[in-house]
Amino acid sequence: MNAMNPSFYPVPALAFAAQAGLANPQVTQEIPSFYGHVVLLRAEQGEFVVKFSRQAGRLASEVTALNRLRPHSVLPMPEVLEHREIWSEHGKLDTLLMPRLLGVPAWELPNPLPNPAQTAQQIVEQMLAWHAVSDARGFEHANGEFTPAFLPAFESWTRPLLAGLNTTASPFSAELRSAFAKLWAERERLLAPITGPSSLCHDDPHACNFLYDASSGLPVAAIDPCDVAFRHREQDIFHLADAFPDWRLLETYLEHQPLADGFAARRWFFSLWDDVKHSQNVAWYDAAWFANKFAQLAQVDADFQSVADAVLAAQAIVTSENVG
Repeated sequence: MNAMNPSFYPVPALAFAAQAGLANPQVTQEIPSFYGHVVLLRAEQGEFVVKFSRQAGRLASEVTALNRLRPHSVLPMPEVLEHREIWSEHGKLDTLLMPRLLGVPAWELPNPLPNPAQTAQQIVEQMLAWHAVSDARGFEHANGEFTPAFLPAFESWTRPLLAGLNTTASPFSAELRSAFAKLWAERERLLAPITGPSSLCHDDPHACNFLYDASSGLPVAAIDPCDVAFRHREQDIFHLADAFPDWRLLETYLEHQPLADGFAARRWFFSLWDDVKHSQNVAWYDAAWFANKFAQLAQVDADFQSVADAVLAAQAIVTSENVG
């Protein structure tokens, strides 16, 4: 965000900060994000973050998620000072106010990292600390119930995604709908090796959801959890390769915690369903993105080759028409 293209968010952010009792707040930076918008402020009391959400109810979920993770976190996590809906000339805005944590985002670090192995090790230590927390009841469902078996819990979170994907309003192509139908049909086979215990999962722990020391590149805070729940650790760790794969976060985790056979396919299985969730949460859709992930899945599980080929062929036609 630059001075030539300012957003409308600073005005409600400053008003919210003043209502919360901050003295002389000033905007220092804006950061657009996938789920919303962040405005960084400086006031007489210190530095603060005002966070806006594009998805109704997301910030209430984030408050709960932070409260569940923070007691088990090695790294500092945000403390929420205020959460409320505020009114602006653009309508009602769901808003959080938090003290700003020390650290810089991943994209501001030097490349290559000063201590890549140590950075990966410390992020993995944080992941292992969360994942060591389990619930004796087993795996958590979307409605808060538990079952000892993983499959029913997975289905409780995922069945609504499949239904939404197949509505008349869904942007998903016929080929992608068929591919996801195949993905759903194969769930029992793919998930059969997964057993307990459950693990407390951040649900979006890629490299950009940590903050870092600008000089050493080591993590100093963890941020932006999504749908925190007692899941299986595999539903968390595929995210480790989502950003800055050269940091080897996923590989480092697997050195500490070997997984059941079949994770190479389950990595893409979980990732595809996770992307459907994000698509439905904020009305995002990228057919080429999904096609590429089905192609990645087919490379490690030949049962998906035919649907991957169909999706890629359909995408190639769309691409050629757009170029033409």
